[in-house]
Amino acid sequence: MTSPLSPAAQGPEHAARQRETRRTQKARSQETRDRILRSALKILQQQGYQKARLQDIAAGAGVTLGALQHQFGNRQSLMEHVVDEVMRPLAHLGEDWSMRAQLLPLDARAHKFVRSAWDNVYGTRRYLAAWSLFFGAQQTDLFGRIEAHRERHDPIYNEHFINTFPEVRRHHPQAEVVAESIFATLRGLSIMQLFAGQPEQLPIQLELLANQIIKAGQPEPTSQ
Repeated sequence: MTSPLSPAAQGPEHAARQRETRRTQKARSQETRDRILRSALKILQQQGYQKARLQDIAAGAGVTLGALQHQFGNRQSLMEHVVDEVMRPLAHLGEDWSMRAQLLPLDARAHKFVRSAWDNVYGTRRYLAAWSLFFGAQQTDLFGRIEAHRERHDPIYNEHFINTFPEVRRHHPQAEVVAESIFATLRGLSIMQLFAGQPEQLPIQLELLANQIIKAGQPEPTSQ
């Protein structure tokens, strides 16, 4: 027998309201989590890993310490989620590059790739904040998590690069090394922004990097 207090007994409208309430609660919870993660990244960039306190992260997100702990538990768990949040865009953007750039000539494709990589990943505040986490986590379990991400995704980035530049595979004997070199240079340029970076030199550096791709994708001149 159906209970008079059950959703079915109270009709489809009541059941729909309950589903909407659950969806709204889930959305609010996700919004809170997102604010906390953004706050954590900002404080990591400003203060570094060792000084990033939960109290400050909660205040920056506009939530109580209890709300933060409800969402993430302890500091270690929060930082694990930060690692995942930082590494996530890197796993997807490469495929987007290759699909959007396929119809462009090599030189235009190289410049667009480098600029897109810098603007969307390596030059962002999110990625700069990530370096504070990477450096500070070297003596912790988090560094293993970071390394696991890289071992899993670096080959994917390299594959997307070579898909974007099939000329490199055709004309360079070590296409994978070219890909690794390009990404390593982008990471290095990002690190330099944490120190005495010179913004006026960045366009020149990105231009040189694009030219490196172009050269690797061209056949070697034949000797006469």
